[in-house]
Amino acid sequence: MELFDIVKCIFKSDKEWEAVGRNDKNRNFFMTNRIMSIQFPVQAQQFNHVKISPDLVLDWWHSALGNKFKSPPKWIFTSTIKKQQDKVEKDKKFEDVEFFICQKFELSKRELNELKTFFPLEYSKWMLSIQQQIGSSKKES
Repeated sequence: MELFDIVKCIFKSDKEWEAVGRNDKNRNFFMTNRIMSIQFPVQAQQFNHVKISPDLVLDWWHSALGNKFKSPPKWIFTSTIKKQQDKVEKDKKFEDVEFFICQKFELSKRELNELKTFFPLEYSKWMLSIQQQIGSSKKES
C-alpha cells in the first residue's frame, strides 16, 4: 500500500485497517507520523523514539483517531506553495550585444545574467551604449 492509502485506512473501519500489512505500516511510519504531527505535534514527537515499534504506533493512530474522525480530515492534505518558475525574458535587442561582450571580455552568459540581476539599471545603460557603438561600427564597415 502507498502512503495515502494507509492514511485513509487509519480513519476507516477496523476490518479495513486489519488488511494493512505490518510491512506497509513499517515502511510508511515516518511519513504518517510526520503528517499526524501537523495537528498533534506532542504525540508525534513521543513516537520518534528509536526503539519504538512503528506498526504499533500506526495502530495507536488508528485507535485514537479512527473513532474521532469518520473520514480523513482536511488538515492531512495540506497544499504546498508552488514555486513560480523564473521566466527568463530574453531581450532580443541585446542578443548581438551580449554575444559581442562575451567574446570581447571573455565572459560567460551566466556572468552576464548575474550582472543583469544585480545591477539592472546599469546593465541596461551599458547595453545601450555598447549597442550604439556596435551599431555605428557596423554601418561604417
